[in-house]
Amino acid sequence: ATKKHASSVVIIDLLSAFAFFFVLLAALLPLYLSSYSLVGEKTEKSLEPLLATPMSDSEILVGKYLASLIPVIIALYIGMTLFIVLSDLLTYKFIGYYFYPNQTSDVLMFLDAPLAMLYGIGFGTLASARASGVQTSYQLGGASLIPFLILYVLGEAQIVDLANISNILYIGAALFIAFILVFYVGKKSFNREKILTSWR
Repeated sequence: ATKKHASSVVIIDLLSAFAFFFVLLAALLPLYLSSYSLVGEKTEKSLEPLLATPMSDSEILVGKYLASLIPVIIALYIGMTLFIVLSDLLTYKFIGYYFYPNQTSDVLMFLDAPLAMLYGIGFGTLASARASGVQTSYQLGGASLIPFLILYVLGEAQIVDLANISNILYIGAALFIAFILVFYVGKKSFNREKILTSWR
């Protein structure tokens, strides 16, 4: 019985860490779309007509955000749903109950994951606006994933408790602040005239 209880504890800890993996994915998946958004159009010679339109800088940025956000959020929630169903089916006989959904997973899915998406999109768009090439933009954008990777590894190593609702809320608050900062910096540094002249 003691051995079974110990294995149940390990499974529960792993499930909690795996759930956080979707927050990492939420930041990763839109990153490549957004990192390509501006510099990619530059290489395809379609950026100049876009920047010449009467749309404001904010409208262009929001449009780029939505173009990266919509397909990723659909794919991510489909993946999350499959993960939850399969995890519950495969682990029920070991822990005696359906682990998902729970309070922590709900906060991860509906707070942290969307904020991670917005943060990833904002960082990728900022990198795309500043980079001179697609590969450089990808590399700059990839730096935004380092905090998520560290947290995920710490969770797997059981150094940080990713099942603790307070920790998850703190992460959500940090993501919100990071998104606001990235969006603000991106908006301030987005200068269509400079982009048009420096990228010619």
